[in-house]
Amino acid sequence: MEYLILIPVVAATAALWALVNRRRRGPGRCMGCGQCNKTGICVLTGKPVGGGKQKPEE
Repeated sequence: MEYLILIPVVAATAALWALVNRRRRGPGRCMGCGQCNKTGICVLTGKPVGGGKQKPEE
């Protein structure tokens, strides 16, 4: 019976976590390689990320 109290507590924690992190984009864990700052593309996902210096191709 004590486990029934645990369900709303876990649900409320998950909802709060989603509310706090809803603006977060990109991979959950960054390797810190700095490649996204150089190229503008994440090494983990292969997708463009904001703030990159994307050099024009010649």
